[in-house]
Amino acid sequence: MNLKFLPFFIIFIFFEGCGYQPILSEKNQKFSINNFLITGDKKLGQTLANKIYRVEGAENILEVGIFATKKREVSAKSAKGSVKEYNLAIKFQIDVFTEANEKVFSKLFSQHQTLKASTLHVDTLNREKKIINDMVNEIREELLLQLNLIYS
Repeated sequence: MNLKFLPFFIIFIFFEGCGYQPILSEKNQKFSINNFLITGDKKLGQTLANKIYRVEGAENILEVGIFATKKREVSAKSAKGSVKEYNLAIKFQIDVFTEANEKVFSKLFSQHQTLKASTLHVDTLNREKKIINDMVNEIREELLLQLNLIYS
């Protein structure tokens, strides 16, 4: 064995043997979101809702209101007037309630990114779809982190 890998091997053995588990994982989640009320851009809101899984046997059952918006604006054009770059922005106003209709929290989550236009419109649309999916994943992580901190 090469000596430069020895420290990594020792650390791996240490963490493997100590039973380390991440605290904020779905396995330790003490809440489950069982109902979504989606307004605004329903497709975008449903994309977020589909990425949040129910947890069987959770102590706290929640309902979430999602108001979703998506905005795509031209940020740069060529000398000929063709689009070179877009600004993409998505926003989710999230309101979380218990089954007894008590408000847990309310927060605006947002992400924005630039998108370079391709010569083929379909390539631009595919790239936009991937970027939006990545931004929704980041917002999902932020939301679940917030809820895990509340219910830890």
